[in-house]
Amino acid sequence: MLQKKWLALAAAGLVVAGVIVYQLRAQQVTTPTAPVRSATLVRNIAVVDVEYIFKNHLRFKQEMSVLRSEATAVEQWAQREQEAIKSLAEQLKDHQPGTATYNQIDDTLVKRQKDFEAEIIKKRKEFLLREAKLHYATYQEIVNEIQYLAAANGIAVVLRFNGQQVDPNSPDDILRYINQLIVYQAPELDLTPLVLQRLNARAQSTTSSASSTSSPVVPGQGNFPRPGTLR
Repeated sequence: MLQKKWLALAAAGLVVAGVIVYQLRAQQVTTPTAPVRSATLVRNIAVVDVEYIFKNHLRFKQEMSVLRSEATAVEQWAQREQEAIKSLAEQLKDHQPGTATYNQIDDTLVKRQKDFEAEIIKKRKEFLLREAKLHYATYQEIVNEIQYLAAANGIAVVLRFNGQQVDPNSPDDILRYINQLIVYQAPELDLTPLVLQRLNARAQSTTSSASSTSSPVVPGQGNFPRPGTLR
């Protein structure tokens, strides 16, 4: 009798042990271990505000100013040409249709209008292409500077962000702020001041030897410009 009781207790114990083991295994499966983030990997990442660099790039601003001046001159010419074409159209009212003078003015008016429209289309394409090439060349210059700094300081990834202040009364600003990819970055990871400083120093100098031979600057160290020092 006692033997049967002990056998029953042993069997019950095995069942309880099996349930406990199963529960422990289930907990191990449903509760994944949080990944350990390496500080070294985080330090290999930097950020840059490309839009801010464009707005404060001295050479880019100067060349854009030249383009705008030329565009303004073309607009002034277009206004004068439109006035001249309008004056020719008014002259037609002083002559009878079909007369030699009327036909001569009309031919001149038609030709001048076509030439004007063709020139406007040509100039618009020309300015758009020049502006696009200027943006492309400046962006390549920015990327080359970032690549140099990244290689010199062991930075593996440089992410683009927008550091512009958010206007809480602007729906566009709010939407941009909510949809930005980078939620937070440590201030010392911002390469923007250093990149802009080097680009502008090169623009102001007749040679680029001073900027190209400068010692590498490591993000996070005391000699790395913090955001706001150059802004």
